[in-house]
Amino acid sequence: MTDPLPQAVLDSVLGHPGGSLVSCRSEPITGSSGAATDAVSRLSGQARLGRDQVSFTVIRKSCRPLTTGRHAADAADPRHWANWRREPLAYASGLLPKGPGLAAPRCYGVIGDTVYLADAGAVPEAPRVAAHRLGRWQADVAVPDVPWLSGHQLAQRIAVSDLSWTGMDVPAHIPALWQERHELLERLDRVPRVLVHGDFSHGNLVAADDGAGTVALDWATFGVGPVGADLASLALTTLGRHLDDYLDGLAGRIDAADVELGYRVTLALTGAGRIHWMLSRGMKPPSGYVDFVTAEAISRLCP
Repeated sequence: MTDPLPQAVLDSVLGHPGGSLVSCRSEPITGSSGAATDAVSRLSGQARLGRDQVSFTVIRKSCRPLTTGRHAADAADPRHWANWRREPLAYASGLLPKGPGLAAPRCYGVIGDTVYLADAGAVPEAPRVAAHRLGRWQADVAVPDVPWLSGHQLAQRIAVSDLSWTGMDVPAHIPALWQERHELLERLDRVPRVLVHGDFSHGNLVAADDGAGTVALDWATFGVGPVGADLASLALTTLGRHLDDYLDGLAGRIDAADVELGYRVTLALTGAGRIHWMLSRGMKPPSGYVDFVTAEAISRLCP
C-alpha cells in the first residue's frame, strides 16, 4: 500500500462506513497543468467491506498557490481566475452541475486543498452534444451569491497582456484586432452574464459511461462570464462551429444576438492571444487555426 485514501473518502467510495483498505497504488496523471494545479493522480486498489472485497479507482487532485508569471500578483484574489482555492470550494459547495446533461465528476470528498473524484473515463464527448448541454445548463441555473467565483477571465488576462507583434509572420488583421481589444471588451460588458466553466475545452469533456451526460473536468476557473464565452473555448479546441447547438440548448432564454456577440468577441480575442503565444515560442499554429479565428470571429466583428 503506497498511498492510502483518507477514511472519510473511502467511506464515500464504498457508500458505507467501516471499510478498510487492502491495497492502494498511485499513478500520476500527466498533462493536468492548470495554474492552480499541484498534482493529479489516479488511486486504485482493493478495499474490504464486511466479507466483501471490492475494487476502486479515485482521482486525487491537489491545488497550490500560483507563485510565478504575470498573474501571480493577483491570484490571491478569490475572484481572480487563477485563485488556487476555488476548485476545492466549488466541489464542497454543491454548486457544480450534477446532470442530467452536463455534470461535474462525482466528488468523494474534499480534504484541505485536495479533492477526491470519481474517474470519469477517457471517451471524448461529441462537441455538438457538449455545446447543447452547456447551453441547457447555463439557461437553467442562476448565478449564486458566493465570493469565490471567478470574475471575467478574458478581461483579467488582457489587463496584464501587452503583446508586441513586431516581426511575427501573421496576417495583419490579427494584430489589428488586438489593438481593438479594449473596445471589444466594452461591447462584452453589455452581454448577459452566466455561470461558466471557464475552460470548456475539448480535452476537458468526457462522455459519461451511460451515455446520458457530459462530464466536464477541471472546475478551477468556475465563475461568471459572458454568455457564449465557454462555447468559444470549445470552438478553439475543435475548430468546429456549434453555435446553433448551443442556442438550441439555451432554448431562447437569452437573446441570440447577445449570445453571438459574446461568442465571437471571446473567440476573436482569445484566438488572437493564443496565436501570439504560439508564435512567440516558435510554434506554428495548428493547420486552419488562423483561418478559423478569422472566419468565425474577426470577419464578423470587423467586416
